[in-house]
Amino acid sequence: QPSLALRAGEEDSVTTVSRLPSWLLVLLLFGAFDAAAVYVLYARAESGKGMPAFSVYSTERDGLAECAHLLRQLQWEPVALTRPVQVGRQRGLLILAEPALASPLPWETPDLSENEARALLAWVEQGNTLLLAARRMNRLHRLLNVTVVNDGSVSPGAAQRAEVDEAGGYTEGVNEIIVEGRDSLRTERGLPLWWVGGQPGAVLLRHGKGRVLVLADPSLLTLRGLSRADNALFLYNVAALHARQRRVYFDEYDHGLRSASGFWGYLRHHNEQWAVLLVLLVVLVACWAAAVRLGPAVATPRTGGADAVAYASAVARIYQRAGARRLLAKILVRDFLAALTRHLRLRRQALPAEVLAAWRQQHPGASAQRLQGLLRGVAALRRGEMTERQLLAWAQAFDQFRAEVLRAH
Repeated sequence: QPSLALRAGEEDSVTTVSRLPSWLLVLLLFGAFDAAAVYVLYARAESGKGMPAFSVYSTERDGLAECAHLLRQLQWEPVALTRPVQVGRQRGLLILAEPALASPLPWETPDLSENEARALLAWVEQGNTLLLAARRMNRLHRLLNVTVVNDGSVSPGAAQRAEVDEAGGYTEGVNEIIVEGRDSLRTERGLPLWWVGGQPGAVLLRHGKGRVLVLADPSLLTLRGLSRADNALFLYNVAALHARQRRVYFDEYDHGLRSASGFWGYLRHHNEQWAVLLVLLVVLVACWAAAVRLGPAVATPRTGGADAVAYASAVARIYQRAGARRLLAKILVRDFLAALTRHLRLRRQALPAEVLAAWRQQHPGASAQRLQGLLRGVAALRRGEMTERQLLAWAQAFDQFRAEVLRAH
């Protein structure tokens, strides 16, 4: 059995060593995946590529990175919000250009949720300003009773001159606005800022204590739009009127760049959920490393069941090796003499001769001869010159005398 246990321990150590390369492979795959993901995210964020349309992070044709750059040059601080705007925390001007949240159902049109739209308008009601620039109708338009009229007769990218209206500080110094396409707005209230084809291209709406500026052309905030005519001056006027603490907020939460969504939200926005397959591959490799047998099968050592006989034999051998035979003899003698002195009412340290004399006085007859023989055995036990068999025989004789003679008297 000890040899089997030793061999099993050696096999376990060999198996552990043989598994080490597989675990190193798992750690390497995890590290490579994490490094690649971080690098891709960092590279895209730094280059401004692959970001949502009309995002302040995007430097592409339909991005607002140049709009933020222009505001920064004009001594305003552009701040991107990746969480819902909060009443009392952000105050002033918020720019929301063409929100396009991905819908979980393919047949549904991307749109803001009811709660998100109402939260934005509740923020406006507290005295803040929302600049909403979008060609597509969304829930904010419907809550404001504004309809976006798309005109397909002209290419959306074709530049069109808009007729600027008198709108106070919003159009102060603005002589010409250039927009793309002929999209317009239809509403029963509000102050038109300019006109496109006889219809309002931008309107100012009061909402509670705040204002909502609705534009039908979000390209006005891009690099190509700001470089035309007096479009940049209009942006300057809006920021000068409504930005507080020299900050202009950009809503990135409704573009899908949400702090709460994390890495999974980023993948979902770019339709790259297949990258999760790499994670599953790593998990499968880890399961394989834990389950595969990398060494020969080792039989489980059999352990014998302990019984009373084996236990007694083991204890006897322990006592024998420890020299306990003399101790047992002394205990046996002491116990037998204690019983005799107690019976004869003698002192406990009485000598065997005194015990024999007292016995003959109290119990004359054959029992005295029998006791004399037992006392010779007491002397032999005290000397320790006996075998285990003799020790057992004397113990039986002492017990028999106590049971037959002492109890009878």
